[in-house]
Amino acid sequence: MEFWSAGMGKKHLVLGLDKTKYEVDGEEMILTGVVDAPADWNYEVKMTREDWVNVLKIATSSEAGQFLENSVGMRRLMQMASSILKFTILLATFKMAKAVGINTRDKNKPSEGEENAEIKYA
Repeated sequence: MEFWSAGMGKKHLVLGLDKTKYEVDGEEMILTGVVDAPADWNYEVKMTREDWVNVLKIATSSEAGQFLENSVGMRRLMQMASSILKFTILLATFKMAKAVGINTRDKNKPSEGEENAEIKYA
């Protein structure tokens, strides 16, 4: 992924999203990594739930569909479809677990006040 702004002149920041680390901190998902070019700069992106809504809105637009139809081969399209299916199943699993009262928090990172609480997994 490339980022550019008028303040950077002709420079583009190249991010290797496949190397991004991420964690959830309260109401935000924090993505961190190192810019691949033009220099090794650390970056941090904080995404809220509303940001996710907007990303998915863009990803499901007809313009995105047209772009991908013109630039993605059948193999990559099937990989993307698989990822979308996994995402949907994962989200449904977490929603269902929450609905029946199962705690799905990461066992290595209890939320505040849960240090000694029993953690259950689906």
